[in-house]
Amino acid sequence: MNSAYIYLQIYRMFDRYTPLPTDCGTYCGAVCCKGDEESGMYLFPGEKAVYDLIKPEGMTITGSGFEYEYGGKLRRTPILICKGSCDRAFRPLACRIFPLTPVLDKDDRIKIITDPRAKRLCPLTDALAPDEYEPDFIRAVQRAFDLLRHNKQVLAFLCEYTDYINDFNKFFG
Repeated sequence: MNSAYIYLQIYRMFDRYTPLPTDCGTYCGAVCCKGDEESGMYLFPGEKAVYDLIKPEGMTITGSGFEYEYGGKLRRTPILICKGSCDRAFRPLACRIFPLTPVLDKDDRIKIITDPRAKRLCPLTDALAPDEYEPDFIRAVQRAFDLLRHNKQVLAFLCEYTDYINDFNKFFG
């Protein structure tokens, strides 16, 4: 099946669900959208196909420094950079689940945690534990990654990404 189609279906899971029952960006001035020309959100394996298809204005994709091995090759993770505002329908999965992120537990099951990189940015990370967000939002994040983890490339990404997040926690957590 086409990866763009899969991600577009997963995006729909977040049409009604957000971390809070209201627009949390109104509380902090949408600090998560205040990046610069060098900061953005990782695209999960296969997700770039969505942006190759829709080509939204004001968004660029470049390679990041994050790499993982899959199929005997080192893969560079694409990063989507926006101008600080976008059509919400075009947000990547990482934006839709922010400030949470998936990692693998010791048994290679998906675990949803507060993204430690968000802790210096998002006020929700100080106020709420992951299980205190809107329950439907948490279920949608968990379901999305329970589905995606069946893709071998996504699983390879998540293995390396989990190490990256754990290392980040050691140094900055």
